Amino acid sequence: MYSVRAIERISSVRSRQAWKYLIGIFAVFWVVLAIMMFIAEFPFYIITLSLSIILILSVAIVLLAWAYQNNL
Repeated sequence: MYSVRAIERISSVRSRQAWKYLIGIFAVFWVVLAIMMFIAEFPFYIITLSLSIILILSVAIVLLAWAYQNNL
């Protein structure tokens, strides 16, 4: 009886999709970084390069989190 409830709790905890939270976190970070770089008046090519690298790394982390939660 208790083991069934424990398994249900574990499955409900596992059903939370961390990659959805990561998308929001990375989006906020990306926008804040972009605003700070524009305020600091960095050259446009540095802003573009750094934001592109951050975007690529963020997408890679989100894809890894999605693959982990979908057992791929």
